[in-house]
Order: sequence, then C-alpha cells, then structure tokens
Amino acid sequence: GSTVISPRIDNNIISPSRSLPARCHPVYPTRNVIFLLKYTMKAFTIILFIALLIAAPQPLHASIFQIKSIADIKAILFTRPDTGPQVVVEIVGADLNHRANRFFDRWSRPDVYTLIHHGSVDRQTQVEGNTDEPRFLFKTKMPFDKTMGLRFVVKEADVLKGDSVIGRAFIDKGRIKEMMESEESALLSLGENIGIVKIRVTKPPAELKHTGCFTLNPKVKKLDAL
Repeated sequence: GSTVISPRIDNNIISPSRSLPARCHPVYPTRNVIFLLKYTMKAFTIILFIALLIAAPQPLHASIFQIKSIADIKAILFTRPDTGPQVVVEIVGADLNHRANRFFDRWSRPDVYTLIHHGSVDRQTQVEGNTDEPRFLFKTKMPFDKTMGLRFVVKEADVLKGDSVIGRAFIDKGRIKEMMESEESALLSLGENIGIVKIRVTKPPAELKHTGCFTLNPKVKKLDAL
C-alpha cells in the first residue's frame, strides 16, 4: 500500500494563535492617555497666556499683540546691541523734479520718505508731506557689512493706493569707504530728470561706540560728559 507522510510539527515555533508570555509584551500608554496629556498641555498654555495678559502692564499688552511670528519672539527675547562694525548714515533731504513727479498726487505734492537698505538691515525716515523738497535731517546707526553697498529708495506714501517708488540710488562698498574717510556728503541721482538725494556716511564717534556689557573699561561716555 501507499505510505502517508504527515507534516512535521515543531513545538518550538510559536503559532500566531498562541500568545506570548506576559513578560514579553511591551507596555505602551494607551491612546486615550496620550490624547488627554496633549490637550491638557494645550489648555494649560492657553490659561497661562490669558493670565499673563491680564496681569501684564499696558506696554506689554501692545508687545504681545505685535507678535506675528517666531522671528518676532526671538527679536524680543534675544536681540542685543550690536557690538560689531557700524556705520552712521544721514539722509539730509531730496530735491524732486515736480514735472516728472506730478502724477503721484494730482491735487497736491507728494508725501515723501526714504528707505535705507544695507545687508539685512533696513531703516526708514519720517514722511515729509506735500513737498517736492523734503528735508529729512535723518541720521541712523547701522551694522556695517564691508562687503555690501548702500541702497536708497525714495517713495511716495499713499494710504489709499499703496506706496509708490519715486526713485532709487546706490553706492558700492568702495564709495562707502571713501565717504567714511572724507566725511563729505554726496548728491546721488534718483534717475534721469527724477531728482537727487543728499546723503552723508560716516564712522560712529569713538566716544559713542558700544563695547558690550562685559567690558571692564567701557568707552561709552555719559551723556552729561558729551
């Protein structure tokens, strides 16, 4: 007769239907516990924020409402005085050609301000209203990047239609160095028949230089000694 061969059963192999001993099962927190912890932390954060808002003085209220991104939080918490090379930029004023710029404000003259760009830093003058000859007399200190130039953008402020560019001017790093050494002002063209802007670029006065909070012999003089 024929021989029937039965399959070999290895008792050392654990079938899927057989359960592992209790000590072999890893212990994980249940999904409900994780869900509860996550929303408890969210609720705690909201309550803490409301409590700080209620207890904070009015100036802090304004600072909190101005926070729009993580960069704003970093600026408030971690920004410190820049102790590297610095440059002082002065915008004396601008003379604009009225005929070329008369369309910015049909019934009056333009409301003018100037933007200063150097590296990653921007500065802005105040707005001089209804004039072709704004005199800003604006001076600012900026971190100085020796590899970058200075860019000036003269704009017309318009609340209804948005601000418009009147003209642009630029000086390269070599011209900046020359102006810092000579301390002379310069007239820069804003474009053909558009107008000119008068600027001055200088080094910060030595007695006003900020040397940081850990300097044993700071160079900054008291205001009453200047």
